[in-house]
Amino acid sequence: MNICYGSEANTTLRLLGLLPMSGQGWIGGEAVLLPVKMALHDINNDPHILPGYNLTYNYIDSMCTEGVAVYRMFRELQAGLPYHMVLGDGCSTCSAATAQVSYLWNLTQLSYGSSSPILSDRKRFPKFFRIVTPEQKVNEARIQLMRKFDWNKVATIHQALEFFSVVTDDFVRRASDLNVTIITQEIFVHDPMSRVKNLKEHDARIIMTAMYEDRARAVLCAAYKVGLYGAKIVWVFAGWFSRTFWLVKQDDIDCTPEQMALVAEGAFFTSAVHFNPIEERGIHGMTVSEFLDRYYKDPDYNPDLEIYKVAFGQSYDHIWIAALALHCTDTELRRRDSPTASHPIHTLCVRCCVHDASVNKDVF
Repeated sequence: MNICYGSEANTTLRLLGLLPMSGQGWIGGEAVLLPVKMALHDINNDPHILPGYNLTYNYIDSMCTEGVAVYRMFRELQAGLPYHMVLGDGCSTCSAATAQVSYLWNLTQLSYGSSSPILSDRKRFPKFFRIVTPEQKVNEARIQLMRKFDWNKVATIHQALEFFSVVTDDFVRRASDLNVTIITQEIFVHDPMSRVKNLKEHDARIIMTAMYEDRARAVLCAAYKVGLYGAKIVWVFAGWFSRTFWLVKQDDIDCTPEQMALVAEGAFFTSAVHFNPIEERGIHGMTVSEFLDRYYKDPDYNPDLEIYKVAFGQSYDHIWIAALALHCTDTELRRRDSPTASHPIHTLCVRCCVHDASVNKDVF
């Protein structure tokens, strides 16, 4: 699908988005589209950003699956007109897979929502950037929860992916420094039932999780079946899950919504701050409240996507950061008497400008 807003211009700059529209894991890609549309409209109608250019956005459905994401990105990059940046994915596993490939096309990749710590490895991902806080930084919030409630014993359970293993290892290290007892560490590939039974056998009360939300639903259903729920049990999940994620229907889950809600009762969610808590104007002159007011009044607003609200602001911002990076690149190339029109992909400049735009600018 192609989204193109703004007046006709001399040259088109193309962005390729990687969105998890379907599949398992995290499928909030549809919630990204309206903020992207808003950002493209604002940028293409701003005479001070990329004058003489028209910024467009085309996306593929990554299905939150590494192989699908790489294949579909490869097919798109080979098929037609050149792209100037890759944007995404929302799933860290897909960003890790595609970022190890996209740079071979001399493309800079920018994600709106991939928080895996491994993506900070510049050797593995030389041209990858993101505008979200790495997930292990959020472990500090979990440590503060431990201190606040004077919890001195904890168990962990995580999905067997590098993303979640690194996050869990970091939490265990921090908790051990606090003299917290780790009573058991459980890891599973797909079916968590045996691992949840181990949590029950170890009398786990405080349980830190690291997994995609489809597996979190499987964990909650397994917990109901073994009786691992109630007033003395506390589950801690990632804050980027969809709201009331436990009520989302899933083919391999045979627990009722009422049973899932019983287990999820009293759970904590930890995440970075997704919206600026200070009502200040960013580079486009909007505050967060004004952005959300405009978002909710848009004719394309879909209340069913409210469960993915954490992605709204980041989705708008990452288009602006891409535009600012390309604007910076074009300015630098013109200074060298070699405009972007002559060199449609000039990754070294884009890479430097992405860093400057993401570090130094507030968008709203």
